[in-house]
Amino acid sequence: MQAMLVLLALAAPALALHFDTEDAKVRPVTKVVNLLQGMKQQLEKEAEEEAELMEKHNCWCKENADTTSTTVEEGTAKIKELESKVSSLSALSSRLKVEVKNTQADIQKAEEGMDEAMALRKQEVAKFQEAEKDELNNLNAVHSAQQTIEGSSFLQKPTALSQKLRDLYDRSGDKLSSESSAKLTNFLQNPATGEIAGVMQGLESDFTANLKHLREEEAKHKSDYATLMKAQREEIDSMKIQVASKNEQQATADEDRVQAKQDIKDLNEEIGDAAALAKEVKEKCFGKEKAWEQRQKTRAAETEAVVKAIEVLSNDDAKDVFSKTMNPSFLQLSEAARSEDVRRADAAAVLDEAGKKDSRLATLALEAKIDTFERVKEKVDLMVAALKKEQSDEVRKKEYCLEELQENRMDTEKKQRNSENLAAKQEELKMKMADATEKMKALETDIAEMKKQQKLAAQNREKENAEFQRVVQEQRQTQDLLKKALTVLGEFYKKPALIQDPKTFGDYKKSTSSNGVMLMLQQLIADAKEMEAESTYAEREGQADYEAFGKDTTADIATKSKAMADKEEEKAQCEKDFIETRESKEGIEHELEGLSNTAFDLHETCDWTLQNFDTRQKARSDEMDALKQAIAYLSGAKFLQQ
Repeated sequence: MQAMLVLLALAAPALALHFDTEDAKVRPVTKVVNLLQGMKQQLEKEAEEEAELMEKHNCWCKENADTTSTTVEEGTAKIKELESKVSSLSALSSRLKVEVKNTQADIQKAEEGMDEAMALRKQEVAKFQEAEKDELNNLNAVHSAQQTIEGSSFLQKPTALSQKLRDLYDRSGDKLSSESSAKLTNFLQNPATGEIAGVMQGLESDFTANLKHLREEEAKHKSDYATLMKAQREEIDSMKIQVASKNEQQATADEDRVQAKQDIKDLNEEIGDAAALAKEVKEKCFGKEKAWEQRQKTRAAETEAVVKAIEVLSNDDAKDVFSKTMNPSFLQLSEAARSEDVRRADAAAVLDEAGKKDSRLATLALEAKIDTFERVKEKVDLMVAALKKEQSDEVRKKEYCLEELQENRMDTEKKQRNSENLAAKQEELKMKMADATEKMKALETDIAEMKKQQKLAAQNREKENAEFQRVVQEQRQTQDLLKKALTVLGEFYKKPALIQDPKTFGDYKKSTSSNGVMLMLQQLIADAKEMEAESTYAEREGQADYEAFGKDTTADIATKSKAMADKEEEKAQCEKDFIETRESKEGIEHELEGLSNTAFDLHETCDWTLQNFDTRQKARSDEMDALKQAIAYLSGAKFLQQ
């Protein structure tokens, strides 16, 4: 029925009823039939257009249903895969954490073992140096006794020499061979036996052998210690590399786990959105299908009614009746009827003018020309009520639009501030990570340099020790040579002079320079011993300094390694915070995108209303004024009719 009224409104100019002679020439029923034919064609055209739109709508429903179903299935499968990945990464992270803890405990234990070995080595070196000193003192005592014997003072003071030898026996008798011990014991019991030379040779041989054995043993201990420390350091370095590698693996696993959890969260949201969309699509498509069925039924009924009306008005019986009742020759208009037509025409004219802006008023104008006054007035009242409701609805829509746009703008500004704050935090975390990386590189460089210094110090120590061994050996060789020279000279110059025949050569006189030469040899021997003692002292000091340097450097390496581990942990935490910040920022950007879409939708919905609000309000008021004026005209016509 509404479609019929719209068509009538569009055809209003053609239907304007002017009861003059020319208009009466066309039968009114023919006009109605023509209008019904046009309505029938319009209904058929609309049916075809709507069928085409419905086909597109059905395609849209199917595509969206398939897409959402695929999204849910693929997302669910991906979530299962990611959950398995999260579980394995959590297990990997826990295992690496335990392994790092155990390895760090092993490192601490190994370093403590190195400290203990260093302390034991220090004690061992001190013990060696003490034993070496004793052996050197014993040899010096033997050499001193030999010089005493060679100076013939033994014949003068045998008791003093015997006492020295007895003290030597009491102090180091357990270090002598059984043969030397027996000879010395026999000599001490009976000094007059004359075995002193053999005793002294045995003592010198034993003490020299003891010193050699002691030094060989020390050299072996030193080599074993160096090998042990090197192996321990390499093992510790290897374990530290393992710790760094496992820390890196753990950080990577934690980062991957966090990312996987975020992916699961995103997929759940995506699945939720897809499910919600699927539900919405299903409801819309189902509702549209029902509405389409009802619409088809209604359109079929309307078309059937129009077709039947055409048949009723066009059959032969109807034509016979209309030829009698609708013949213009039988129309006789009274003065009252002409007055009513004027009123009707005035009301229609007002509604026609207002109908230029609203087709509904054009329809009313048409009805005012052909319908009863009471029905037209009733429809005008309904139209006024509808316009008032539209006026009120538009005011509420304006208030809603302003409120929603303001809320959207405030939310957008708030999210933008949060996004800017998160961006600043990202930059801060980037700087912290870069700083941590730089400091880690510096610590790594320092550790490598200290290890290099340790290696160089070890090499220098080896060279210094080799130089010490060479100097001591050369000084001892020098002493041996000087002693041999002194012994040779002593054997000659300290013997009693031979009695010569005064009648031939006279008394033989030994060189008067012998004493000076022998004194010089003794001084050179003393100088060589002093040089040996100084070298021994320097060696002892060098070894102590090397051990102190090694301990301090090891402690520094441990401190810097701990600092490096702390920096690695700090960097890992920064990386974790950076990921969380990035994800939060992405979430906010997603929300900003949603707010932007909402703002776009609001502007699509509201801009036209807000921009044309005053114009539409005024136009609607003008329409209501026109309707009231039309009622006034119609009321006046009704009054004259009464």
